[in-house]
Amino acid sequence: MRRYVFILLVFVVLVTPFILQRVLGRGAQHQAAADAAHTIIVITAHNEGIRREFRDAFVAWHRQKYGGAVDVDYRALGGSDIVKQFQDYDRSGSAFNTDVVWGGGDFLFNVQLKFDLKGRKPGYLEAVVLPAYVIHAAFPKADLGGVALYDMDKPPAWFGAALSSFGILYNKDVLAYLKLPEPKTWRDLADPRYAGWVIAADPTRSASTKTAFMIIVERAMADAKEQGRGEDEGWRDGMGLVRIIGANARMFVGSSEAVPGVVAGGDGGAGMCIDFYGRSQVDAIGERRLGYVEPAGATAINPDPIALVKGAPHHELAIRFIEFVLSEQGQRLWNLKPGTPGGPRETALRRLPIMPSVYGDNANFTDKVNPYQQAAAFNTSTARKGTFPILGELIEFSCMDLLDELRATRQAILASTKAAELDARLARFPFDQKEALARGKRWKEAPPGEKLKLQREWTREFREEYRKLREEAGQP
Repeated sequence: MRRYVFILLVFVVLVTPFILQRVLGRGAQHQAAADAAHTIIVITAHNEGIRREFRDAFVAWHRQKYGGAVDVDYRALGGSDIVKQFQDYDRSGSAFNTDVVWGGGDFLFNVQLKFDLKGRKPGYLEAVVLPAYVIHAAFPKADLGGVALYDMDKPPAWFGAALSSFGILYNKDVLAYLKLPEPKTWRDLADPRYAGWVIAADPTRSASTKTAFMIIVERAMADAKEQGRGEDEGWRDGMGLVRIIGANARMFVGSSEAVPGVVAGGDGGAGMCIDFYGRSQVDAIGERRLGYVEPAGATAINPDPIALVKGAPHHELAIRFIEFVLSEQGQRLWNLKPGTPGGPRETALRRLPIMPSVYGDNANFTDKVNPYQQAAAFNTSTARKGTFPILGELIEFSCMDLLDELRATRQAILASTKAAELDARLARFPFDQKEALARGKRWKEAPPGEKLKLQREWTREFREEYRKLREEAGQP
C-alpha cells in the first residue's frame, strides 16, 4: 500500500508543473487578449516626450472618467513615412490595424490621408462626430488667419490638436567663429559665409521640413503678386532661394528631430526646424549658446492634426483619445511647465495649444506666446500649395542628390568675374510652377519603375544646368 502511495505522490509532483503551466498559460493568454482589447494603436510623427506624457495623462484621465484601464501603443514614423505605410496597406489590401494617426501637418491629413492611393475619397481617415461641447471649446473659430483649424467637411475627418510655426535655430558660438550676425530671415541662410554650415532634414521624409521649404516658396509667390508679377514666377524665385540655401547645406539629416542636436553640437551654424524643436533645444542648452527666430512675415501658423483611422479596431477608445487631446486638460499639457498642476511630469513639450481659451491663464506656460494675437498678415494658402506633393522630390533631385555638384557650382560662380549674374541665375529655378505641377502629376501617376526613370531624367537636367554654369564661370 505504501508503495502505491509513494508512486501516486511522485506522479503528482511530476504532473503538477505541467498542469499549472497550462492553467497559468491560459490565464496569461486571456490577460494578453484583455490588454489588447484596451490598448489603442497610434501612428504618430511626435517625439518620445510627447508620446510619453500624453500616454500617461490619457491613462489617468480615462481611469478617472470611465473607471477602466487603457494603454497606448505608439508607432513612431515621419510624416512622409506615415503616408507610405498607409499606401502599402492600400496596395496589399490589408487592414490598417491602427486606431489613430496623430501629427505631421495639416497637408498630410487634408490631402494625403483623406484620399486613397488613387486620389479618390474617402481615403484612410474616418469622419467623426464629436460632442458639440468639445468642438465649441476647442474651435470657437474655424480658422486662424484663413487657415482651417479642422476639416471643413461634415462630419470632419481630422481635427487640429496643436499649432505649429517654423523658424531657424542657430548656434551663437559657430556664428561668432564665422563672423556672421544672427539670422533674421530665410534669405540670411543663403549668405555664402554659411557654406557648409546649414542643416536641414530630408523633405521627402519630414513633413515639417517640407512645410518650412513650402513657406519660403509661398512667401516668394506672395511677394511676386504684390510686385505685379505672376505667382508662377514667384514660385521660381522661391525654389531658387531654396536651392541657394541647399548649396550651403552641410547635410540633409534623416528627420527634423535630428536638426536641433546637430546645430547644438556645433556641427551646424543654423538649421530650419519646427518651433517646439527650436525652443526646446534653446531651453535645454541655454540662450548664451543657442537662439531661435521665426522670420518676420515669412513664417506660418498651421494646425497639427489628429484623426481616427478607417476601420479602427478600438473605435470607441480611439475617439476617447481624440477627445482627451482636444480637452482643456489635454490642451494645457502642450505648454505647461513640468511638475506644475496639470502639466507634464518630466518633459516640457513646448507646443502651442489650439484651444484659444487656455491662453487666458498662461501663468505656468513655458512659452508666453499667443498665436491668436500674433498671427501675421502672411500665412500659408491652399491655393499656393499645389506643388507641395512634389516639392520634396524636386529638392531631392536638384539639391540632395547633387549636393557636391551644387556646392562646387556656387563656389565656382562666386569666384568668377560674373558672380552676380551667374548667382542670380542659380537663384532662379529652371522652370516655373506650371511645369512643376505637370511634373507632379506625372510623378503621382507613374508606377515605381517609371518613377526611377523620371528621377534619373530630372536629375540629369539639373546636373547639366550646373555644368553649364560652372563652364560660364570659367571652371571646366
